[in-house]
Amino acid sequence: MWDFWEALQTEEAREVLGRYCRPDVDWHGWHPLGHQQGVEQVASEVWEPLQRSFPDLVRRPYIFLAGRFEATTWVAGTGDFIGSFQSDWLGIPAGGLSVHFRFGEFCRVEKGRVAEIRTLVDVPALMHQVGIDVLPPSPGHEVWPPGPRPGDGVMRAEGNPEASAASLALVESMIFKGLNRYDERDQASQGLERYWRGDMVWHGPLGMGSAYGLAEFLAKAQGPVVAAFPDRKGVGHRARIAEGSYIASTGWPSLIGTHKSEFCGLPATMSESRWNIMDFWRREGDKLAENWVLVDLLDVARQAGVDLMERVLGP
Repeated sequence: MWDFWEALQTEEAREVLGRYCRPDVDWHGWHPLGHQQGVEQVASEVWEPLQRSFPDLVRRPYIFLAGRFEATTWVAGTGDFIGSFQSDWLGIPAGGLSVHFRFGEFCRVEKGRVAEIRTLVDVPALMHQVGIDVLPPSPGHEVWPPGPRPGDGVMRAEGNPEASAASLALVESMIFKGLNRYDERDQASQGLERYWRGDMVWHGPLGMGSAYGLAEFLAKAQGPVVAAFPDRKGVGHRARIAEGSYIASTGWPSLIGTHKSEFCGLPATMSESRWNIMDFWRREGDKLAENWVLVDLLDVARQAGVDLMERVLGP
């Protein structure tokens, strides 16, 4: 998988995809690209436009791990794409200058070939860098998220199995016995102090921002979500893996809730909203210390009847 990612930086996408992926590779991504099927479609709709618009695109992961989930093998990572924006992409006008935008990716591997890819990138953050804002200011801090504090998130060899099991168990307990126990009135009902260090750090996408410390996370990161989607629940994952002290999960959707009040400038719809999310965590001791989150907010807006790209760029 590491070689696959490296090759996409220096070789033609169609050839690389053909070498590393199954011919019928199943690709799921951010709005408006959605679902693409097969090497030819993934090349023409996803990677060739990226390579034309960012000819020197570099992928800089700061977390990279692998694991098994429901009898399947997954490799996942998150970090930054960095490159010079030379031609328009997704209708976003190029400025010719260097930009960076966060990515998260999960790849399912079968018999040495990539069978499935799920990718999210922070498109609103890229647009912000060329002077186009499609979301109101974040309730959290608008900083560019750094990698893990210890700098040990890229794992090229198998992690300690006992540590991996402990990391996964902690996250699963936090989700299903903590977050999902919200009583729709008081955030204290989740008991998140059982799972998170007091000095934890949370990095969300542009529009949500970053939070430093559990109190700030509850107020600035989780608070707006539970206020707008009070009945939201984690609904399971397409993949949930751990290696050493790092954990990753993704779901399509990963969260479902009723949109009952304004969120990120999006009006309430009183209808169900389904969020495609990627989470990456770092465990420190018996609690979680850091969390990097990607949410397809363009798709959340679409479900609220708002086309953020069209609203700013035109049809």
